[in-house]
Amino acid sequence: MEFVVHSYCLKGARQEPLLPPVTLTPTSLTLTVAELIRLAVAEQIAALLAQHSLQQASVREVLDRQYLSERDILQQASEGAVAMPHASESLDLDLDVGVEAERALKGFETRAFRILHNGVMLQRLDESIELGAPSTLAFIRLLPLIGG
Repeated sequence: MEFVVHSYCLKGARQEPLLPPVTLTPTSLTLTVAELIRLAVAEQIAALLAQHSLQQASVREVLDRQYLSERDILQQASEGAVAMPHASESLDLDLDVGVEAERALKGFETRAFRILHNGVMLQRLDESIELGAPSTLAFIRLLPLIGG
């Protein structure tokens, strides 16, 4: 069975797609949140590479925007504004699915983004979810409003 994961970035009242929707075909209909994230990241990287014609700098920029750390956000906020990184600021352009999955897992743990399964917010990496038709999956990146 296939499931589509949508990724959004919420900026105030606006909702913008950040990563392309990806289709997952898990080997089991019961997954932990960590397994779901690993599957989604692998598919997101594959979709981004195809979408950006193998331009790793563009893919790196999108991934960095999705998983910007809380520390980076707080530091930038203290300087007056939160700005998304650009690929030219990233020195490491090598894309390793395992490394990116670990960044995503850490991002989930630090609440850099949330995951909704059928409208219910998932809380822990070891939490089990039952996928079935229909299942709606959304990764949501929250960005602080200017000034707080």
